[in-house]
Amino acid sequence: MPQEIPNPPTHPLGYLRHRHGWSYQDLARLIADNARALGVPMAARREKIWRWEHWGVVPERDSQRALARALRVPPHELRTRPWPGWLPAYEGLPGGLPWTPAGSGAALRTLLEEGTRDNRGYPIAYGPGLGEAAREWADATLGATRPVIPAQRRPADPAEAGPAATCPAQTADRTAEETVGWLESGVHGMRRLDDRLGGGAVRKRVEADLSIAAGLLALGPYGRALDARLFRVAADLAQLGGWAAADCGHHSAAQRHFLTALRLAHDAGDQPLATGIWAGLSLQAVFTGHPVDALAAVDAADSAAGRATRRTRAMLATRRARALAGTGDEAACRRALDDARDLLAGCAGAGADDPGWLYWFDGAELQAQAGSALLDLGRPAEALELLEGALAAQDPSHLRDRAVYAARAATARLRVGDREGALARRHDAARFATGLASPRTTAVLDALAVELRPVSPAPARSGPAD
Repeated sequence: MPQEIPNPPTHPLGYLRHRHGWSYQDLARLIADNARALGVPMAARREKIWRWEHWGVVPERDSQRALARALRVPPHELRTRPWPGWLPAYEGLPGGLPWTPAGSGAALRTLLEEGTRDNRGYPIAYGPGLGEAAREWADATLGATRPVIPAQRRPADPAEAGPAATCPAQTADRTAEETVGWLESGVHGMRRLDDRLGGGAVRKRVEADLSIAAGLLALGPYGRALDARLFRVAADLAQLGGWAAADCGHHSAAQRHFLTALRLAHDAGDQPLATGIWAGLSLQAVFTGHPVDALAAVDAADSAAGRATRRTRAMLATRRARALAGTGDEAACRRALDDARDLLAGCAGAGADDPGWLYWFDGAELQAQAGSALLDLGRPAEALELLEGALAAQDPSHLRDRAVYAARAATARLRVGDREGALARRHDAARFATGLASPRTTAVLDALAVELRPVSPAPARSGPAD
C-alpha cells in the first residue's frame, strides 16, 4: 500500500483525518473501538480506510455507524445523506477565529491556502453545518455592535514619529491606496468577464487579486476609510470567487469563498454585500440539490437586508422562489415571485442606491428565474413563456446565462411536446456556450441532451405472452 502523504487528500474522509491529525491506523482503531461499543466486533485495519479514500469503496453500514458515533453525527444523517455526504469534513466558518479584522485576515489566509482545492465538489457546510454558520454570523453581525476597524498604527502627529519614520509610512499609504483602487476597478471588469466567458475564465485572476488584498491587510491598518475599502474589495473578490467556483462545480471551494467573504463584509460594515453573499450561498444550494439549505441561506440574507433597495429585495425574493420550488411548495413559490415583481415594479434602471454588484438583476433576469422555478415545479407551459421572454430581453453579452436559459427553454418546449422547437433552442444554447469556461453550463447542456435522446421502441415479442 502507498505511504501516507502529508498533503491533505481531496476526499472528505482524508480531509477529516488531516484536520484531526489522524493516521489511517488511528482512524481504523477509532472505528473499531466505537464498533465494539455498538456490539459489533471489528478489526482495526488501516488498509480499508485507504480504500475508502482512494478507491471509492463505500464502507459497510456497521463501519459507517461506528464512524458516525465517533464523530457524534446523528444516525438519521446516514439515512438521508449517502456516503460521504454525511461526513462533517469541513466547518462552515474557520473555527476559533474572532470576528475582528485579525480574524478575517486569518480566514483569508486559510482560504488562499485551500480555496482552489475542490474536494470533488462536496459542500463544506450543509444542514446543521450551514445553520451553525448562519448563527455564528448573526451573533457577530446582527446581535452585537459591529467591531470597529482598528485605528491607525502610526501617530497622528508626524513630529512624534520623526522624519525617518514618516516618509516610508506615507509612501506605504499612497501605495496601498493606489493598489486598492486597482483592485476595485478590476472586480467590476472580472464580473463582466464572468458573464461573458464563465467562472473558469476569472478564477485564477480572482485568487491572484485576493492574494494582493491579503498582503495589504497583513501590512495594515491604514486608517478607517482605507481599511473599510480594503475589506470591502476583499469581500467583493471572495464573493466573486465563490460564484466562479460554483460555476465550475467546485462547491466546497465556493462555500469557503462565500463564508470568508461574510467575515470581510462584516469588517467593512457592508450589510448589502453580506445580503448578496448569502443570496449566492442560497443559489449554490439550489444547484447542489439542497433546497432546505437554500431557504436557510435566503432567510439569513433577509435578516441582513435591513434597508436594502427594492431591487435587492426583489433579487432575494427570486432566490426564495427557487428554493421553494425545490421543496415543491408551489403556493409559497408563486407568492415569492409575486413579491419580486411588485418590488421591481417602477425600477426603470439601476438606481443610484443599488449596490454595484447587482447590475445584472433586471426584468429579464426576474423572468428567467421565475421560469426556472416553474420548470422545477413541473409547469413547463408557464415556464416556457417566461424563459422565452427573458431570452428576448436579456443583455446579449451575458452569454453564459443565455446558454443556460436557452437550454431551459428547450427543456420546457420538450415537456410541452414541441420536440422540433426544443432542438432549435438546444442549438441556440450550444451556440451561446461556445468558448465558455463554465462546467455548470456544460452540465445543463448534457442533461438536456439526455432528455432529448429519442426513446427506442421496445422490441417486438415473439411467442405467447407469459
